[in-house]
Amino acid sequence: MRPIYTAKHLKYLKSIYKGRHILETTKLFNKRFRMRVTPAALKTYAQRFGLKSGYKPGSDWNKKYYEKHIRFLKKNVPGRHYSETVKIFNKRFGFTITARQLASLCKRVGIQTGFTGYFPKGHVPHNKGIKGVYYPGCEKGWFKKGDVPWDYMPVGTERVNADGYVDIKITDTAMPVQRRWKAKHIILWEKEHGKVPRGHCVIFLDGNKKNITLNNLMMVSRQVHAVMCHLNYFTKDRERTRANCTLAQLKVAIGDRKRESFKRVKRTMVFLDNNGMRIQVVKIEGKKKWVAMRESKYGLRLLKAKIKPRNSIAAARRDLYEYALTRNWQRVEK
Repeated sequence: MRPIYTAKHLKYLKSIYKGRHILETTKLFNKRFRMRVTPAALKTYAQRFGLKSGYKPGSDWNKKYYEKHIRFLKKNVPGRHYSETVKIFNKRFGFTITARQLASLCKRVGIQTGFTGYFPKGHVPHNKGIKGVYYPGCEKGWFKKGDVPWDYMPVGTERVNADGYVDIKITDTAMPVQRRWKAKHIILWEKEHGKVPRGHCVIFLDGNKKNITLNNLMMVSRQVHAVMCHLNYFTKDRERTRANCTLAQLKVAIGDRKRESFKRVKRTMVFLDNNGMRIQVVKIEGKKKWVAMRESKYGLRLLKAKIKPRNSIAAARRDLYEYALTRNWQRVEK
């Protein structure tokens, strides 16, 4: 419901409107006439009669900090932290501001604590001469010079690791700690045949990791070891495992030879089949796939062999190359 104003209201409004903020004016107006007029409604009513308050923003009507507060801060902030000063400030003036609010106020009026956050030149740290982390009282649990841990194992001790291999401790000083131990079968092999080359390993021919004898050990490359694991070539018979190792070496050599041959010819992968037809890798129209096709008088035709389309031209060329080797097809230049 719209308020009803009378001449009495207008007269009082003219007497208090000048020089005051609209919030203060509304508070006085409502208190005088026991009304609930909003600041926006009272401002509209005053503008209807051309009333102007002449109020300028920044005046002291709602100011929180005055000159006495600034003088107090200038006297007490230098040399103190904000967390300490804010307690004194709140207790003195009855405020409940935080240390962050006090820091913002001091920054606004140009008051500084004098702390830079840096150690002064010539500062001596409290933990000078102490290595590592130090807290008062922690020295009670320090190891004394010459102390030996309860779980210490002397050099030469043997143990069985999580993989079932027998390890021997060879030193007390190597870092990381894992380098202090070495497999017993490696030590025995290197003592007789020299250091194991990089990319090689020593295997047990009978599969028993506890049977550490020279006639039960054999050094193979990591490639051969991977083939033997993949094809399950390890047995409990030494001679049979040795023969399987030779077979795995042959498979690795064949694979290496194929890869070397393929690298030399992969950019000119055109073959002639037994009927003289040209066969090459072609991209399938409308798809990002490649497949081997035969050129005939009727155009390109898929091979009868089930060579699947590949997502990359390199994979399709490899399939064609391996299939052509089995058929003894002749390779020609494009």
